[in-house]
Amino acid sequence: MTMKLTEAGHRRIAVIAILSLALCTALAMTLGSSAEAKKKKPKTANFFSQSVAVNAAIPDVPAPLAPSTPVRSAITVPKKFKGKVVGDLNLLGIQTTGNAAGAAADLRFKLTAPNGRTVYVIGSNNPNQGLGDQSIGPLTIDADSRISVCDLANPANCQDPAQQLNRPFAGTANQQGLGTQSTGGVTSMNGVPMRGTWTFTVFDQHDVGQTSIFNGWGLQITAAKPVT
Repeated sequence: MTMKLTEAGHRRIAVIAILSLALCTALAMTLGSSAEAKKKKPKTANFFSQSVAVNAAIPDVPAPLAPSTPVRSAITVPKKFKGKVVGDLNLLGIQTTGNAAGAAADLRFKLTAPNGRTVYVIGSNNPNQGLGDQSIGPLTIDADSRISVCDLANPANCQDPAQQLNRPFAGTANQQGLGTQSTGGVTSMNGVPMRGTWTFTVFDQHDVGQTSIFNGWGLQITAAKPVT
């Protein structure tokens, strides 16, 4: 009788040992996975992204044609990015809503960096070089995108196979054909100090009577270290 109890006890001890080993193994795997997840987590100080809902009326160009009053919206990159420069910059969700056909073509869009560098990102300082028809977007400008815009009433007339984003340009496209390429578009901001206030300016440059609402925009920057 004593021998049977001893054997049963051994079996219970063996079962407990196996269960304990399995529990320890599972715990070690969990801790290892957590450590690995923390290791792979991107450094937030290397990436900045923010969007702004503006929803402001863009003053119409006066008659006769004269400079119009711009609408400005600002996004501030905080001090934790001090010492970092722009490695890659995208403009997010640029959107306008026009009251009639041709309203979007009247608009010009400029981006100004904290150090004062300014580029036209849509249109130029020429009254006859607008873009789009009644409304725009939401449009994301990413220089690395393989897609470019086709600013023609009939998209079938676009000869470049890359010109796949048609009016009102709701989607993502590169900067080809959007702004004043002599200023470099968004890529000309590479190397600019990140920290500080970035200003997006929209103004009416052409016909009287076609008005728009500036709905919003966003800024996305991947940081880089300055080249020494």
